[in-house]
Amino acid sequence: MQNRNLVFNLPGGIPRLPLHVAALSAWFDLGLPMPDEMLASSAGGMAGSSIIGWDSKLFDKAKKVVGDLSPDNIFSYNRDLKIKLAALGVTTLGLGALILLAHKLSKGTKALLGLGGIGALLATDAILGNELVHSASHLSSAPLRALLGSKSGLDFSAIFNSPIRLGIIVTDMNKPGEVIFYNHHPLNSDATNPEHTERWLDILLASARLPGKFKFIQIDGINTVDGEVWTDFPIRQMKQYKKAIRFDYWPPLQPGSTQTEWIGDASRAFDIMRDRCTQKKIEHYEYELERQNDPSLPEIYYVRLSSKLMKQMPRIQLHNFTPDQMKELENIGYDTVMEQKEEIRRYLEV
Repeated sequence: MQNRNLVFNLPGGIPRLPLHVAALSAWFDLGLPMPDEMLASSAGGMAGSSIIGWDSKLFDKAKKVVGDLSPDNIFSYNRDLKIKLAALGVTTLGLGALILLAHKLSKGTKALLGLGGIGALLATDAILGNELVHSASHLSSAPLRALLGSKSGLDFSAIFNSPIRLGIIVTDMNKPGEVIFYNHHPLNSDATNPEHTERWLDILLASARLPGKFKFIQIDGINTVDGEVWTDFPIRQMKQYKKAIRFDYWPPLQPGSTQTEWIGDASRAFDIMRDRCTQKKIEHYEYELERQNDPSLPEIYYVRLSSKLMKQMPRIQLHNFTPDQMKELENIGYDTVMEQKEEIRRYLEV
C-alpha cells in the first residue's frame, strides 16, 4: 500500500535544475521527512532522478554534475543539419578558391567552373533551407542523453529501487492529455538491462522535449511532447496526500526580458503560456473552489525565494549559461530551504 503522507512537486525550466538539486540537498541535511512521491516535469524530472536514492553521496554527485553544466552538455545541432551546413561551407570555400585562382584558368574553364559553383551553392542553399523549414528538429539532445547515461550521470539502480515513487509528467500530443511514467514499472526495473535504462532516458527527454526544438520521442506507442505543455502542477495527484510541497521558487508569470534570438523567443513564449495555466490552476485550487468547498484537502506549501535571494538570481536561458551561474543557483537553492526551515517544520508538524 502506497503511503500518502508527503508529495513533492518539481516543475521544470533550466534555472530550476540547480535550485532543485541544492534545495533537496538542504532538505536532506536538515533531516526533514523523505517524500513518499515526487511528481516532476522536464528539468524537475532530471533533478528528481539524480537524488532519488536519498543519500549524501548521490546529493554530492548531483550537485557536482549540475554545477559543471554548460549548454554544450545539453544539446547540439542535429547531424543532418551539421552535414548540410558543412556542405554549404565547402561550396562557399570552393567558389572563393575559384576567384583566387581565376587568373590561371582559361575563360572557358572559368565559365564552366563558375556556373557549376553557383549552381552547387544555390542547390546547397535550397537543401539547407528545406532542412530548416521541414526537419523534425534543428537541435539534438544527444549530449544530454550521453551525460545522463554515463558513469557520472544517473544511478539507475537507485532510481528503479528507491522507496520514493517518482512520476515523470509527459504530454500525449494526440489525445491530448497528461501521461505519468513511474520509476516502479516492469519495463524500467532492471538497471543492468540497457532497454530499461534507455526507456527511462526516453521518458526524461520526452518530458523536457520543447516542441520544435528537440527530436520526436515515442514511448509505449504514445507520441510525446514536453510534460509542461499540459501542466507542471499535477494537483489531481497531489491532493491525494496529507502534505504537498511545490518547489517553484517564484510565483507564475514573473516579468522577463524580451528575447530576440529564436530559441530565447520560443522559450519565453512557452514559459508565459505554461505559467498562465499554472496560475489559473493554483487560483482555482487555493482560492476559488476546491479548498473552499472541501477544507480536508491539503494546503500546498510553496518553497519560494526571499526578496534577498531573488535579487541574487542570475538570469540564465537554455542556450546561454555558465557553470559558475549554475553553482550560484545551487547556493541560492540551498539557502532557500535553510531560510524557511522553521516554517517548513511547522507545516510538516515535525
